[in-house]
Amino acid sequence: MVEDRDIYADEGGGLADLISALRRRFKIGLITALITFVVGALVTFLLPTMYTSTAVILIEEPEVPEQLVQTTVTTFAAQQIQLINQRVMTRTNLAQIIETFDLYAEKREYLPTLMLTDDVQQHMKLDLVNVDLTDPSSGRPIVDTIAFTVGFENESPKTAQQVANELVSLYLEENVRSRTVQTAETSEFLNKEVERLDDEVKSLEAEIARFKEENKDSLPAVVQLNMSIIQRTEDQLMDITRQLQSIEESRILLDAQLAQIDPTIPSIGDDGRPIMSPQNQLKALETELNRLRGKYSESHPDVQRAKRELQALRDQTGITTSLSDSAKALAAARTELATAEETYTVDHPEVRRLRRLVGSLEASLLEERDAIDAMVVPDNPAYIQISAQRERLAADESAYKQEARLLRTRLDDYEARVLAAPRVEQELFALSRQLETATKRYFAMRERQFGAEMGEALESESKGERFTLVEPPDLPLEPSSPNRPALLLVLLILAPAAGVGMILLREAMDPSIWAAKDVEGLQGVSPIAEIPMIMTRADKAKRRRVRLFALAGLPASAILAAVLVHVLVRPLDVLWYIAIRQLGI
Repeated sequence: MVEDRDIYADEGGGLADLISALRRRFKIGLITALITFVVGALVTFLLPTMYTSTAVILIEEPEVPEQLVQTTVTTFAAQQIQLINQRVMTRTNLAQIIETFDLYAEKREYLPTLMLTDDVQQHMKLDLVNVDLTDPSSGRPIVDTIAFTVGFENESPKTAQQVANELVSLYLEENVRSRTVQTAETSEFLNKEVERLDDEVKSLEAEIARFKEENKDSLPAVVQLNMSIIQRTEDQLMDITRQLQSIEESRILLDAQLAQIDPTIPSIGDDGRPIMSPQNQLKALETELNRLRGKYSESHPDVQRAKRELQALRDQTGITTSLSDSAKALAAARTELATAEETYTVDHPEVRRLRRLVGSLEASLLEERDAIDAMVVPDNPAYIQISAQRERLAADESAYKQEARLLRTRLDDYEARVLAAPRVEQELFALSRQLETATKRYFAMRERQFGAEMGEALESESKGERFTLVEPPDLPLEPSSPNRPALLLVLLILAPAAGVGMILLREAMDPSIWAAKDVEGLQGVSPIAEIPMIMTRADKAKRRRVRLFALAGLPASAILAAVLVHVLVRPLDVLWYIAIRQLGI
């Protein structure tokens, strides 16, 4: 029956049933609302009163325009604030603040100081002040941070102010320190880079100087000079070749003349006949020997006698052969050489063979002539004159050949210089390009170094972007939390709601029958008659007591509320004057 009734009550019911339930269970609802309000008020009043001291720090633009001097601190203001906040909010700094201002004394009795640093961070307030701007360069809207606030919350207003002052000092000092350190580190880094690049430039310059010194004869600047020297040297060699050819022709002619002239003048004997020279005697004996050999055999006494006389004359004079034969052989070899040179090239094997033959015959003839001259002193003026001319030609030929060798050596040297010029030019170009690149990097780094030094001076003199304290932490006169009026207002709404909720809950759990429709829901038929509730004297007295209690509780509640407002919110006289001012009375 109970379940059927509950279902029916859920399906039926209305505003009249709700009002009826409120009347029946007003007492339980009122008690629930009062308990809720009292408990909430106690909690609200027992919460610790917190005061917040706040400072405003302005981010000022650099005094010197960025177009003139640029700082090396390029982080955005919001990012810089967050970086400083991370450096300030270290456990060491927070622990020092806790010990300096004796924060959380009760907790420190059983907890180490480092474990309370999270409480400091929770009570610390950091808010950025952003404004919407337009980027002048791109025209796009941007959000810029122009200031930020730093605050601290504590039960003591003075302590909150002191800790906020300490935090502001840490922020300002850390900003100056971090900017100064950053600019100093940037300057130091750029100084090292400039020194390194300077050493690199000097090293390349020294290497280029050494390379030019080692290849000074093959540098691109002297290529034209080397070519002109090669041309002059080749012309000189051609002149010397022509001179040597002329000397060779003159020497051939003089050798032919010497072969036909006797070195000595024939002497006249006592009998008036000329005395032949040893050479002529040798030639005469050789001719006589050849004539006898043509008539007789080798064993003939006349042939043997002629051979003995010829050998005796040779032993006496030391002349073993005739110079005319060697001269004729040399002349024939030179004639063949001249013919071969006209027919073949200079490197032809036949020309080379004839040159070797002529050289060998010349050396042999020279040795024979020297031997004869050593034994026979020429006294024929014509022979002496021609011999002197030949010696001058020989001296000139030796000088020309020596000069030709020097010129060929010089020509080979300059040709090697010209051949090495492309390689030298390429290597020199590579070194010059490296030097040019290093020099550009050096001057670019020098400009950055100068800018860094100016930025460092800007930061050290506090002429750059800086934090300025525009509102120091004040001594809070009013608590920042908890907001007791708001909490009490919420309680005034929640307490009646809790009372109504309790009434509805008890009504839903009560199986009693309170109306005719409940009977109709259970039995399926309407009751014959409905007897209204009969109020006894006791019931009427009880209702009067409840009304009197309610009427007496209203002034008490009003007085209690006024006392609470006066003590916890604001004095009543102040509120009275504020109300008069607002109303304009």
